[in-house]
Amino acid sequence: MMGAALGLAFGLALILTNPAVVSLLNHGGDSAAVALVLTLVTTFAIGATLTGIVFMIAEDKEF
Repeated sequence: MMGAALGLAFGLALILTNPAVVSLLNHGGDSAAVALVLTLVTTFAIGATLTGIVFMIAEDKEF
């Protein structure tokens, strides 16, 4: 959940601060915006999940 929220926040920040992204989204329509947001949310969610797995494995192997 944390990764998905961060991906969504990053996507919003990217859209608000980068005029090139806004231009691409204006020409691409609603499907382009949905694809951008879903890609960012999924990428951040997978990254957070993998990081959590690495932390759990490292915690089990305390030296």
